[in-house]
Amino acid sequence: MPNARIGPNAWLWTIAALAGLTWGVIAFVFAAIGPSEYVPRVFFSYHIEHFVAFYLITLLAAAGLPRASPYQLGLALALMAVIVAAIRLFIPRHRLSDAEDLAADIAGIGAVIAPILVGRVRQIIAARPPPEPTPPA
Repeated sequence: MPNARIGPNAWLWTIAALAGLTWGVIAFVFAAIGPSEYVPRVFFSYHIEHFVAFYLITLLAAAGLPRASPYQLGLALALMAVIVAAIRLFIPRHRLSDAEDLAADIAGIGAVIAPILVGRVRQIIAARPPPEPTPPA
């Protein structure tokens, strides 16, 4: 796939992914720091909500920033999760910031980054030349 041809409208999808990423980060920060009565509940468990939020944000980041390495994306988003969790600790009378929430955030990031890394390892293995046969003795 190294010589794959990029379509003529690839920039349009990149811009759309970046716009979605921007709105996703804004929504996440509002949901994490804003008043809890303004945050709608989507799933039964808020840990699932954390997982899905970071899954979608990481997916949009990977699509919108195709030249960034998966390690850079994962580290930046994990740092964002840690910073927001730390900020939530200092807000008086706010929801608690659990280690479980942070673990769900990291799991959402890893659920996107892991298949990307596996695909890159497969490309590296496929690009290696086959071993030369040894002559019979």
